[in-house]
Order: sequence, then structure tokens, then C-alpha cells
Amino acid sequence: MHQARKEFIAAGKDADMLAKPLIHFYAASAYAYAIIVINSPLHKSIDSLRGSHGHVYNHKQSTIDFGGDTPCGTFIDLLGAIPVVHVKNNNIDLKYPLLTSIDLIQNNNISLSLLSLLSMVPELSKFYSLYDKDHQSVHKLNIDTGIVNKNVTYNFYIGDGINKPNLDKLKNAFKTENIVENQGNYIVSVSEIDKINATIYQDIKGDLWYVESPINDLVLPEISLHFLIISALCNIMRYSPHEWNEILNNKVSSQFSLLVSEYIRLFEQKFPMLAVQYLTNYIPVLNISGQ
Repeated sequence: MHQARKEFIAAGKDADMLAKPLIHFYAASAYAYAIIVINSPLHKSIDSLRGSHGHVYNHKQSTIDFGGDTPCGTFIDLLGAIPVVHVKNNNIDLKYPLLTSIDLIQNNNISLSLLSLLSMVPELSKFYSLYDKDHQSVHKLNIDTGIVNKNVTYNFYIGDGINKPNLDKLKNAFKTENIVENQGNYIVSVSEIDKINATIYQDIKGDLWYVESPINDLVLPEISLHFLIISALCNIMRYSPHEWNEILNNKVSSQFSLLVSEYIRLFEQKFPMLAVQYLTNYIPVLNISGQ
């Protein structure tokens, strides 16, 4: 199985763009199976896994549907295998639970558009802004800690001085009103870190980003976000080949075609790195010289 995962990734990199999503989805599924078996308390062998994907791509609405009465499968099992967010770099090491998000998914039918999911990928922010200049889901993030009344307080510095997240969504994500604005950024101070329900991703270089969730209290671990995106692209390629051909040939829009092409290139680098994190507890980043 380990060899199969490596071979899928290698085959996907060498494949023509027409076929890449299918091969990459096979790779994503193989890695997901391994993560589930190693981390889930419910599945300790491949034989115990369900055959379904745990989500559905709705071709008519162009949405990815999951949760509620959608049959369980790999995607839901993957969520169950990652019940905690772990944020770690040279400056910070913190963890907080995802039980609220998992409960939300279990009890509600959720539909998200492919564009909404692509907007949540930090590395794609400049390409997404070419397609949609009015929407910004990802925001630069720095974190430090301090001591207030003998308690450890986490300070989240969010924004780039120009683009700021939605304040109401920010309050909901961090479960606090303790937010101040400073030079075009927001500073969020939290003492009870286990109460937050924020989406925080680490890009391929190790930088942190706060991501506005499209639904309050929905937090998708980054690897599950990529699982959904590559599955959606795979479904378009397999079952709507005319639509996939139009995307590749800039007939939808050149900006959208660029966004999808850049995403597939990113997937080939990022997904194996994310898988390593959940298979080994090591968080890899790329040391890109000059950046």
C-alpha cells in the first residue's frame, strides 16, 4: 500500500493534465486510508473501512455535499481521525479540539462550491484574487503568547494592513469579543485556547494563515479540504469531460483555468507533505531560497 501511494503521486505528476485529477484522487484516497487506520480509534485495519467516499459531488449544482444524511465513508472517517488542530512552527505550538465542527457535520447536510473550497487554499490566494477581486478568504496570521493575570494568553495578529477578515466571523471563530484593530490588522487575544473553532492553515513555506470558514463553526483540517477539492476535480474530469476540457482550454475563463492548473501543481507538492504530518507527527515545510 505504501508503494501504491508513492506510485500514484509519481504517475500523477507525469500524467497529462487531462488525467491528473483521477490519479491524484486515487493517491489522496490511499493516503487517507493510511491516516485513518493509524489515527482513528474506530478503524485499525483497511478491511474495516467503508467503500463509499463519504461525500458527493453534485454536478447539477457544482457543489460538494457531505454531512447529515449523506452516507459515511472516507471523508467522514478522515475527519474522525483528526479530532485536534495542531499549529506548530518556530514560534508557537498549540492544539485545540475539532469536536464542535465534527458534531456540526454529523448533524447537518452541508454543500460547498468548488470555488468556495479553492478560495480557502492559502497558496492560491493571488490566483484566486485574479478570478474574484471582491472576495478574500485567507489572511496572514502571526501568533505569540503573553501572561495576563498569571494565565497564558494567545495573541493572534490577523491581516496584512489592507485586507481584513469579517469581524463577526472572527468573533465566532475565536469565541471572544476581545478583538482590537491596529494599523489595518486585527489582534485577537484568547486565554481559553480549547474553546476556539478557528480554521488555521500552514502554507508550503511554513507561514500561518487564518481562513474564513464559509459556514460558522465548520473547521476542515487542511488535508480534508484538499481531499474534497481533488475529488471534485476528479468528478468533473470523469463525468463531465466536456466541462473539464473547457476548463483546461480557457473556455470558462482564463483566470479560472489558471486557478485550477495552479491548484493541481500545488496538490502534487502539498498533499504528500500533509499526509506526512498525520502519519509521523512531523510537520514538513519547503525551504524556498530567496522567499
